[in-house]
Amino acid sequence: MADIQPAGSCEKCQGASVTCKHNHFEQEDLWIHSWEHKCPDCGDRNTVAFRSDEPDTLTEEDPTKCPYCGRDASP
Repeated sequence: MADIQPAGSCEKCQGASVTCKHNHFEQEDLWIHSWEHKCPDCGDRNTVAFRSDEPDTLTEEDPTKCPYCGRDASP
């Protein structure tokens, strides 16, 4: 289930309702962390996903932290 939290204002339209959405999936050796920042006012949207089975997506970034606002996925 997605975890959606407020994330401040939109850089594009200055709307104050940007949301930060995190999805996490894990099964056996596979895990996926996906992040989305979306503005409901102008529709601006940024997404990224990190997968354990795609080495190209594994960078020095921590997949449990939002690359846009730094929010931690841990409960």
